[in-house]
Amino acid sequence: DQGPFDETVLEVLGLEAGGNQQSYDSECAQYLFPNFQGNHEVSRYALCWWRVSEALAGPFGQRRSAVFNFVDPRSTDINHVVGARALADPALLYHFAGRSKDWHFMLTVFGMDRASTSRCGRVLEHVDAKAAHRACVPGGPVVMECEPPEVVC
Repeated sequence: DQGPFDETVLEVLGLEAGGNQQSYDSECAQYLFPNFQGNHEVSRYALCWWRVSEALAGPFGQRRSAVFNFVDPRSTDINHVVGARALADPALLYHFAGRSKDWHFMLTVFGMDRASTSRCGRVLEHVDAKAAHRACVPGGPVVMECEPPEVVC
């Protein structure tokens, strides 16, 4: 579900870089769809995205755009995927990714029962109350910069 958003970022960066002419030809989009065997090639898309975004907006940690504000993940973890690390590392946002989400655990961590989350006002009041007692601490473990095709350094 992130592919269309990621592709939109490249399209906008291409428009910015090309002025009135688009300088991105959707070359990465081919990896958003299943291949002839029915497999998604997420790693190929990621490698393409990193290469094209660097060409259009600058290198990792220094990307610039008039439309998007890029956050350097070495300073603030805005997409901490809750997996093996669970909630042990501090993050600005925790991302409960994947199809098999444990809704009970997520709501327990959030501090609300499911029935209460149906009213947006109640959720916002809950968040404001939590913020008054707990400081928001951006950060997390240092993200190491790897050269493709490495996924983990």
